[in-house]
Amino acid sequence: FSEFSSIIKVKENNNIKNPILNNKNQPLTQPFNNKVFALLQFGRSGTGLLHSMIDNHKQVSVLPGTYFSEYFNPSVWNQITHGGWNEMIDRFINFYPILFDASSSKPVMSINGMKIINSGKKDGLCNLGNSKDEILKVNKEKFRFELTYLLKESQYVDPLKFFKLVHIAYDRAIGLDNKKDILFYHIHNPDLDTKLNFMRLSPNTKWIMLIREPIQSCESWISEIYEKGDYNSVVSWIIQMIYQVDDFVFNENNAIGLRLEDLKINPKKTVLAFCDWLGIDEEQTLYEMTAQGNRWWGDPSSPDYEKDGMKPFGQSSIKRKVGKIFSKRDQFILKTLFYPLRIKFKYTKDSLKKFRNDMKIVRPLLEKMFDFERELVGQRCKKTFMKSGPYLFFRAGLIDRWETLNEFSDYPKMIKPLLMTKSPCYGY
Repeated sequence: FSEFSSIIKVKENNNIKNPILNNKNQPLTQPFNNKVFALLQFGRSGTGLLHSMIDNHKQVSVLPGTYFSEYFNPSVWNQITHGGWNEMIDRFINFYPILFDASSSKPVMSINGMKIINSGKKDGLCNLGNSKDEILKVNKEKFRFELTYLLKESQYVDPLKFFKLVHIAYDRAIGLDNKKDILFYHIHNPDLDTKLNFMRLSPNTKWIMLIREPIQSCESWISEIYEKGDYNSVVSWIIQMIYQVDDFVFNENNAIGLRLEDLKINPKKTVLAFCDWLGIDEEQTLYEMTAQGNRWWGDPSSPDYEKDGMKPFGQSSIKRKVGKIFSKRDQFILKTLFYPLRIKFKYTKDSLKKFRNDMKIVRPLLEKMFDFERELVGQRCKKTFMKSGPYLFFRAGLIDRWETLNEFSDYPKMIKPLLMTKSPCYGY
């Protein structure tokens, strides 16, 4: 990554100069957000909940939704700056109309070049407020005025500096003119090149990954695409989760994993520990679900939405039984590959001897079909299926993870838990 950063820094000059302002030391009337925190998903682990709790905090600047997960993709900056300095604001507004009206149906860019239609509605931002009849909106002209003013004072911008100015302009457009030193970025599930580019521009970012019991989280995450029979996506998402536990962004001891279970069961203690790590004050807003200060009712796509998904600390999601997709055999394999995470985050008791024995049992099973694969294949020719690219990709990823565990009995640079007092094992 260090080698990549030095190379790309020379090759990619993303700076756009202000053609009017010549004073290189011209200060901004309001300083940039100095501290940047980025929130990553881990399967289906409640990132929307944490986002809604951070919303409306006096010290934190945060944009709504997951619209900007691919903002740092180089192609996005190319489109925003294609017309030069004078067209950047209009191009940004036209690229993200959903920021100003959550009911906009214009597709939002997502991982692997996918487009998400009606993203605001899917994020639950079109039924805000006590009566569930408010759509999240921002006055476009106020935003344009504030961002224009800020840009006039800037010698140049790159994707990160422009992003910070967008946050300041957004806060001012909704009537928040207080100085906020922290930028909270829900990067969610970015493409690899997006993540690399963001890290290059913001190397001091601190990362947060919301953790949920991995088998439960994974089964919940893939349930919709599994029901559609999308095998390619199912195995890609499973592999993504298994590799995410030691993502390269966690290598510099700049990240914490926050357990959803702790947030749900012990909110006070968890919020206080999280505040301490972020460097912010405890406020009542941290125990509420809001979007732009309005009541947010949760993720409409959640299976627990009608039950207790509208409550910040409803526990249906963490009590849900696993088995809808993964058989006992499938769970055994995945639990073994997730063993270091499950130990470190107290989802099971430590037993290295049992783990080493489980590893021996699991290795030959990786060459065979999982039970969930048999269900998806149905009447198709299994020999042909086992020669397909997605099937072989799945095996390659599983075996690579097994080999790392076989060598170290761990994922050496795995994310670390948020430090709190001892919490009980939940026995998953």
